[in-house]
Amino acid sequence: VAGESARGIMALTMDGLAIGNGILTVENEAQAIVRADPKQKDKGGEAAKAAIALLGLKEKFGG
Repeated sequence: VAGESARGIMALTMDGLAIGNGILTVENEAQAIVRADPKQKDKGGEAAKAAIALLGLKEKFGG
């Protein structure tokens, strides 16, 4: 599922869209909870920060 999602996102970027990928690839629910929890690995927070940084670059360089 993650591979197909990544391919779909990459296809959208070919249309000039900047899109972040915050899809968690886990083996079980426990891993998902650890990776998503803001007090632990906070992978969703990292993805959001990366997307905001991309928006900043777009504003800085125009687009």
